[in-house]
Formats: sequence, structure tokens, C-alpha cells
Amino acid sequence: MNETYLRGIKLLESGQEIKNPRAWIRKTSLNVIREMSRKQKKEQLWDSNLIEHQIAPEDSHSLCSENSEDEDLRLLELALKKLDPKDSKLIVLREIEGLSWRQVVNHLASKGEYITEASARQRGKRALKRLRNIFFELNNHHQ
Repeated sequence: MNETYLRGIKLLESGQEIKNPRAWIRKTSLNVIREMSRKQKKEQLWDSNLIEHQIAPEDSHSLCSENSEDEDLRLLELALKKLDPKDSKLIVLREIEGLSWRQVVNHLASKGEYITEASARQRGKRALKRLRNIFFELNNHHQ
């Protein structure tokens, strides 16, 4: 609640107006909760990785895990090649090169492919789902 209150004060001080305070508080509170949850999950993951690394550092760099990671990377590259080239390009730009969706759309526009940011997001979401399915299919066949 404190964070929501502070955001409201900051918004009002910037000269903007809150037309429907109840709805704004609900929406902002939900966003604050989501942000805090993401941050907490990220910290927990980081902590668990750190603890794992400290408990068994020799295991975390074992040849077995390196081979497994190399194999996963090889399967991921193969899965990317099996995707439609447009889907593959979206995933590479967004996930590997780390571009924002706006940058992805601008990059595609510079290559003559014009789509909206919303369309790119949706296509990217579907492409990741297809990539995931192909990867797990390849992984299951490999084992």
C-alpha cells in the first residue's frame, strides 16, 4: 500500500490527474504486487543457485553438466533451424540479441517487413511456444 501511495503522490506532483482513484489504486496495487513477486522470485532463484554452487561447487562444473548444457544448446540451435525463418528471426532479435519489441519492429521495418508492436509480441509468443515444443520433442527423441 505504501508503494502505491508513493506512486500516487509522484503522479500528482508531476501534474497528472487521477480521474478514477479507486480503479487507479486497484490497478497500481496489482502492478506493485506483480513487480514485488517477480523481484522475490528472481532473488530466490539467485539465492538457490548461489547455495547450490557453495554446497557442491565441484558438481556444478562437472563434465556431465557441461556436456548436458552443450547438448541442450545444440538441440536449441536445431530447433531454431526447424522453425519458420520469420519466427526464428523474431526469437533471435528479441531473446538472443535482447532487443525491445519496439527495436525489433524498427529492425524489421528497416528490412522491409512492417508489423505492429502488438503483432510482433503475439507472433513472438507463439514462436517461443513452437520453439519450446520442437526443443522438447527433439530432447525426448535424443534420450
